Amino acid sequence: MLCLEIAWLTGTAFLARDPSDPAPDWPPQPDRIFSALVASWGLGGEDQGERAALEWLEAQEPPQLHLPEPHHDRQTVKVYVPPNDPKGIAVLPSHRKRQERTFPACVLDPAAPVHLSLVWHTVVPAEHWPALDALAQRTSYIGHSSSLVRVQFRAADAPPGTLEAARRAPYRGRLAELEALHKRHMAGDGRARPRPATRRGTPPAPPAKQHPFAADPAQWAAFEHAGGERPDLRAQAGLAEAMRQALMEAWTRASGEPAPSWVSGHEADGAPARDPHLAILPLANVGWDHSDGRLMGLALVPPAREAAAWAQPGPEGFLRRQGFRRALERLGESDAQGRLILTLAPRGGGAWQWRLTPAVSGLRSLDPVRYLRKAAVWATVTPVLLDRHLKSAEPPERSAEAEAMIRAACARGGLPDPVSVRLGKHPAVAGAPSARPAGGNPRWLNWARRPSFGQRAFVHVRLVFDEPIPGPILLGAGRFHGLGLFLPIRGGRE
Repeated sequence: MLCLEIAWLTGTAFLARDPSDPAPDWPPQPDRIFSALVASWGLGGEDQGERAALEWLEAQEPPQLHLPEPHHDRQTVKVYVPPNDPKGIAVLPSHRKRQERTFPACVLDPAAPVHLSLVWHTVVPAEHWPALDALAQRTSYIGHSSSLVRVQFRAADAPPGTLEAARRAPYRGRLAELEALHKRHMAGDGRARPRPATRRGTPPAPPAKQHPFAADPAQWAAFEHAGGERPDLRAQAGLAEAMRQALMEAWTRASGEPAPSWVSGHEADGAPARDPHLAILPLANVGWDHSDGRLMGLALVPPAREAAAWAQPGPEGFLRRQGFRRALERLGESDAQGRLILTLAPRGGGAWQWRLTPAVSGLRSLDPVRYLRKAAVWATVTPVLLDRHLKSAEPPERSAEAEAMIRAACARGGLPDPVSVRLGKHPAVAGAPSARPAGGNPRWLNWARRPSFGQRAFVHVRLVFDEPIPGPILLGAGRFHGLGLFLPIRGGRE
């Protein structure tokens, strides 16, 4: 692809839309920039090779714009300047007239290497490169003549970042039109001024949504049962909270600093984190022919954004991942085999303690890959906690309202819209407990609730998509605590 990079050397771009408009024309549209290149062509002697390059450029699909640096509009004030070429006594300062003028401007970072990029998704013919380079070198300003710029064409393998569509782009024949208007203007026609182009570019396709959670099993930290009374899968929310608290304390012991928001789930001011954060998932004996639903361990799953930062080359990514590893090492004490032993007891419970160790046994129930395979049919191991209370009273309306919440949760999680959403009390995964117990059963058969869960409904979900999609899939308000965890299934089994 072809990329035109522009930097305003003084850090200020004077770009007027119209004499009556105080707002600057930012970002400058491709038609304005093309006109600046045409002016450079004219001042350079109207070289035929450069003309051919400009005619090739105007015939391309409209470029897209990338703005890598923030900006702000300078407050526009009125100034009064003398008119051009006064005659007679009007040249004297006491008789000089004043005309109202404004100079709309945009303030940029003067140290930034690039303030605006235009991107054409095309390959430049080899014969046009010398002409484009020469035009760029001679283009000294864009906008007002005081808006000095550095302009460079270059070939690029990928877009420089987020792109936006052009509102005014050159079109085939624009060079000839500007040339004819210039000749009329030089002949004395004061009305020979170009009209702004009206050709618009196609908006760029929205970027594919990313899974909120890491999809590489090597980035999951899995722990398995190592002793103590084994908790029930329905206690998952309390276990996840105990694990998160233990990890936050371990992070502080390891680094001397509070755990970051992607671990704690809260910003520095205590407000809930706006971005996805660490999920703590149950690893249970479910999905097999004779599964009994036993909780075999827990998995700590970082958000995809943090996992991507770990994978970046260089010291920053390495140090970020090492911070997580050091916190894991401080979670507990080492046993005789050198394995980390962690004891968890949910706050307010205290009836049992659960010892965990890093998963090394090779049990298939502890394998993160189970939750990452591609599949067209997915079903919940732990029920989804709906994002809000159901307003409808009648069963058909309640089901439709719950289904709408599930579809909205799929969209937020970067998933395609499912072709089928089936809701129910009972799971489609063997061994998984029901979303709610039958009447008369003991209270411990209910799923544990954190205070923030309120009394919103739990529901098991079965999703069918048009084509196989990869995991992990976590939906609903309790997804960071391991609720709404899906497993790929086929015919009711994994």
